[in-house]
Amino acid sequence: MKCFKRNLKPNNAKSLSKMSISHISKSIYQLDISPPKFLGQLNKDIRCSVAIIGGGLTGISTALSLCEKGFDVCLFEAGNIGDGGSGRNGGQICQGWSSSFEKLSKYIDPEFKEDMWQAGLEGPNLIKERIKKYKIECDVHWGYVHTAIHKGHMRELEAYQKSFEAHGYNHLLALNNKSSLFNYICSDAYIGGLYDAGSGHLHPLKYLIGLSKAASIAGAKIYTNSSIFSIQTANNKNKLITKQGHSVIAEQLVICGNAYLGAVSPKNMRGKIAPVTSSVMATEPLNNAEIKSVIPSRAAIADGNTALNYFRIDKQNRMIFGGRASYLNTDPINVEKDLKKRMRAVFPDLMHKKIQQAWSGRIGITVNRLPHFGRISDSAIYVQGYSGHGVAFSGVAGNILSDAVSGKKDRFNQLTKILHLPFPGGPLRTPILALGMGWYKMRDYFHI
Repeated sequence: MKCFKRNLKPNNAKSLSKMSISHISKSIYQLDISPPKFLGQLNKDIRCSVAIIGGGLTGISTALSLCEKGFDVCLFEAGNIGDGGSGRNGGQICQGWSSSFEKLSKYIDPEFKEDMWQAGLEGPNLIKERIKKYKIECDVHWGYVHTAIHKGHMRELEAYQKSFEAHGYNHLLALNNKSSLFNYICSDAYIGGLYDAGSGHLHPLKYLIGLSKAASIAGAKIYTNSSIFSIQTANNKNKLITKQGHSVIAEQLVICGNAYLGAVSPKNMRGKIAPVTSSVMATEPLNNAEIKSVIPSRAAIADGNTALNYFRIDKQNRMIFGGRASYLNTDPINVEKDLKKRMRAVFPDLMHKKIQQAWSGRIGITVNRLPHFGRISDSAIYVQGYSGHGVAFSGVAGNILSDAVSGKKDRFNQLTKILHLPFPGGPLRTPILALGMGWYKMRDYFHI
């Protein structure tokens, strides 16, 4: 993907670049549904109370929440709604934090720990509420299985279940053998698993577009194909310049670009996430007998490896299979071939199925796998790095950002206390990351 060049500004101004959208192909979701037009490209200088950069799930969720609070919101998306990772992911709805709560709790004041635990569970419930409130048709299905490839994974799942049930979460069912597992997923690749009735899957682009329409009706001005070329935050005043040269003056600024921000993202954010390319494919529709022979529960599935596979049967009866993660800063090649090999290892009988589409998108991960909240100034805040949990947690993040803008900053302030180290390597950062991921893949292979 191409980045815009750094736009250096004097007098303490800071600059930010939006990545242009350059993917190998459209996702299957983009073939299912076309994004609404909204306002199109920004074609004049404007002012607003709050400017939001990024039209993915976080940006749209933040805009919707702020409009419901009465704010004048303008949102800027470099491409069309859903061109980035929010409209290209596997559609998995995962409750909890993207890393262990024990790791998170080290940074949180004791009186806020229960609140932060509940924040991890808030995402799926928020999705349910918004689907109902805004009448969003997004093919949602509840049920999720964490599968175990070896006994080490089973021990991890047992500890996971024990921790969640200690906090009163009673939606988990241990699948301790293949007999119980095969009620949910039929594959000899796994020895057991853990079923979560509180997580699930959906059509991510339908959900995103539904939220976008709700935000627009609530008053958000959504500008697409309006890439932000630079930001100036000097003297606590926020000025955005689009690629076309139009200016936006905003009292407050929220940056939600995640892995699609360019190399000139603000210093506070730079180097704190690694943009990881994850690939997904969709098969032709399966018949009912085939579905019963692979995922009779139609639950979302994810295995326990670091470089995990994740998959589901969608409403159109297609197998949506993803997991090919790359830390190299290049468009991936041989996506379909690699994913078919992965699918064959799990479901050998599906190898005759034709592939309708294969595509890639980017997610942002942090060193500690916890989301990175922070400030550029008193009037400019951001979040990035959901590390694979963005479908559910992005809604929570939107509420946290919206509350912070409106003056309710408790949760935001707690999350800014998390220490986020930069990824090492400098100019060699990308190959070092790829080498590190290779080590974890080797550990997965040898069940270390």
